[in-house]
Amino acid sequence: MIGIVPSSNRTFEVDGLFDTRTKIEGHVYADPSDRRLYIFSDSLTRSGPETGYFPIWNGEDKYTSMFSNTKYLDTDVIMTGTSEMVSKLDSHLADKIRYRQRRSSNNDVLVPVINGSDNMFTQVIKGILLEKKLTLIDLIDLSGLPEKIILNYYTALTKIAFMRIERWEIWVNQIFRVKYSISVYRESQKLLTYSYPESKFDCGMICYNDIIDPKDDQFKRIVKVLMIKENISKQDLRSAVVNDYTVNNLLTTLSTNKPLSSQLFSRFMRISSLNYIVEVYDDGQKIFEYKE
Repeated sequence: MIGIVPSSNRTFEVDGLFDTRTKIEGHVYADPSDRRLYIFSDSLTRSGPETGYFPIWNGEDKYTSMFSNTKYLDTDVIMTGTSEMVSKLDSHLADKIRYRQRRSSNNDVLVPVINGSDNMFTQVIKGILLEKKLTLIDLIDLSGLPEKIILNYYTALTKIAFMRIERWEIWVNQIFRVKYSISVYRESQKLLTYSYPESKFDCGMICYNDIIDPKDDQFKRIVKVLMIKENISKQDLRSAVVNDYTVNNLLTTLSTNKPLSSQLFSRFMRISSLNYIVEVYDDGQKIFEYKE
């Protein structure tokens, strides 16, 4: 045996390539031409639960079907000899085996639906999930959080349209561990770009650090900088909307320690005739973009 492939209800032993001298019924072998894995059987010809859905090889012929899985020696096998299994089954190898088993038994990729009523936080988090093609098991392993908490977070994501900034920061910082930037435009003119987690503003020639309160959340800081940079007054905001409640709520939030909601952030952009783009990066690669 050179390795194993865990599944939800059984661990399959991998003995080598097709040219291995002695073949054992129910063991797995790799085709040397493409290194795809097949289970050896003299009697079976159809992939099913008893074969782990591996395609079948009887020593001469190969049998594949629409149900056959596609696994490869170099990517899906935990390489370890029998002696190592007996004497060196450390916690790292055990964790790898448990992860493969859990991933196999719960391999449904999460496909949250983005709704028009979702706020920006919710739409971006759903967009990242759709782009990265993750399962619940992946989220647990990425975050290190208990399964119950991750399940609660995902359930809330699919049921609550208005995500709060506290939950947004958990998804961004602890679960996905991604970076993002927010660029604001007036028509085609870029007014500023904010980068996170660097907490860096690029506003062109003028620096606005003296008006930025580090205790403010990043979205409140963006709004305050824009009000100064674009000379947006309270009266400008009031004249742009019929309902004073929204403006009063916005202005009150800006003057207190209360975080700025995604809804108020977007509303400020609309009543100021601005648009913005959120770009999310993972390991230096842009994986999602949101425009409003």
